[in-house]
Amino acid sequence: TGKTIDPFVLSKLSKAGLGPTTRADKQALVRRLSYALTGLPPRPQQVQVFVQDESANAWEKLVEHYLASAHFGERWARHWMDVVRYTDTYGYEWDVTAKGSWRYRDYLIRAFNTDVGFDQLAREQIAGDLLARPRINHEQQLNESLIGVMFYQLGEKRHGDSSSFEGIHQEMLDNKIDAFSKAFQALTISCARCHDHKLDPVSQKEYYALAGVFI
Repeated sequence: TGKTIDPFVLSKLSKAGLGPTTRADKQALVRRLSYALTGLPPRPQQVQVFVQDESANAWEKLVEHYLASAHFGERWARHWMDVVRYTDTYGYEWDVTAKGSWRYRDYLIRAFNTDVGFDQLAREQIAGDLLARPRINHEQQLNESLIGVMFYQLGEKRHGDSSSFEGIHQEMLDNKIDAFSKAFQALTISCARCHDHKLDPVSQKEYYALAGVFI
């Protein structure tokens, strides 16, 4: 806990001629919280409300305020979008538009804003089209689980038929395997493309078995 480690930190600081910083004032706190949860600065009126709120649960109310903000999902969906290599275009020579990718982006934002569990999100992105009980958004008339599998359509893409060119389609498959393994297994399975993994128990045979699923 914080109380257990604090004496050790203080000891090191003292040896370096340093001391703990002063406690943040309420204006600094609301600013830090707003940036942490929404990625945006607080509105002046929100700062004023918190500074003037002397109630015992003022901090808890402020946290709930930012957790309920629509910007919360926008902020935290961006982190997952980085993990799954989300883009609006595919780059390369022609910078082809990734049509419909915004649907996956909005799917993530809605999920974060409605507190969908990570276990559910993982199932939807790996096999959302196969779930016996898909997650239905009745308000927007959407099958949210079905949108999740757009995860496989992100990443490297070329214009034209990639299977017509030797090696290009394999590069795209490797990109899918790399993103899948890092996002959901915290492993660099793509290392086994050329040889059995040097650090993790992943064989080259298992790599190509997985490639056969994604092909």
